[in-house]
Amino acid sequence: MDVRIADGDIAMVSSGSYAYITGIEEAVQRVRISALTVKGDFVYDRELGTDYSELHPDDGMLCEKLELLLRESCADIHDTAVEVISCNRESLIAVLKVSYRNQETTTEVDLSGIIQ
Repeated sequence: MDVRIADGDIAMVSSGSYAYITGIEEAVQRVRISALTVKGDFVYDRELGTDYSELHPDDGMLCEKLELLLRESCADIHDTAVEVISCNRESLIAVLKVSYRNQETTTEVDLSGIIQ
């Protein structure tokens, strides 16, 4: 169980308590956080995130390398697997397939401000 993050902030319900998520929603949120955080940038956990330092938009194997990096950064997310479905070299928007136990869904991450 995790607290839902919406629009960059902790989501609340009308009673004023936190909104919680579980299952595939929690897995997707954790994958997105890991993908959108540069490894070493989060002061409370320097191991959180993905190391994009060797990745370049003009790399012919961008999608394959991105998938390896994301799988590594998401390895500690229990029962969750990540696959890069597509990665647009111009916009740097990646479509990820997130599998959690027997459920699958896709999510988009915008890496344009991260991959230089």
